[in-house]
Amino acid sequence: MVHVRAELPEPAPPESTLPLLDRPFPPFPGCHRILIVGAGGFGREVRCWVRDAWPADGPVFAGFLDADASRGGAEGAIVADPDRYEPMPGDGLLLGIGIPGVRRRLAESLAGRGGRFLTLVHPTAIVAPSALLGAGTIVCPYAIVSAAATLGRGVLLNYHASVAHDASVGDFGVLAPYATLGGFARVGVDVFLGLHASIGPGRQVGDRSKVSANSSALADVPPDTLVYGVPGRHGPLLS
Repeated sequence: MVHVRAELPEPAPPESTLPLLDRPFPPFPGCHRILIVGAGGFGREVRCWVRDAWPADGPVFAGFLDADASRGGAEGAIVADPDRYEPMPGDGLLLGIGIPGVRRRLAESLAGRGGRFLTLVHPTAIVAPSALLGAGTIVCPYAIVSAAATLGRGVLLNYHASVAHDASVGDFGVLAPYATLGGFARVGVDVFLGLHASIGPGRQVGDRSKVSANSSALADVPPDTLVYGVPGRHGPLLS
């Protein structure tokens, strides 16, 4: 079993309303049903990992929260639009969306209405005992969180992504499959790392920046910057 420490070394930024984990993995006591926010491709993957991570006699998967009611299908029904849903006391929510800004908006909106977010660590993932994880984080199959690494709230580590010793990922950061942080590297909030992107040891990536697929950030990156190439070159981040 993977044990997840709940506390983070520093408080959340004032604008963040998503709470820290108040219990270690698995779901909090009294959680009797699980809802996944987002019913797209990644949300359906999260549905599979719920089966892997939690026993059959645990909380019941109740469906998805999604604005598109047509997305309901074999993996589960659409329960409600997340912008209109009023969370119930026994609801455990999971972020099934892979876009950092959208993850933040929906998570903080739901948390502001009383929603509680679960942290899912797939059984095949490796999480060091000294690592720190925030509420709403998802650590996907074969991902690695190494010694003294820190993940903020709502972070997503996709397949085979890795965060080396003493490195950190800010709130709602997303690491695509095989993305890597070297030791002591730090990425800010709402950062996106593409497929096979890498951040060099000790380097810092500013808030809301993006590192393109197969690119390497070997120097510090300012906020709101696009990094592309090897070694990475910087350009303005176009909305």
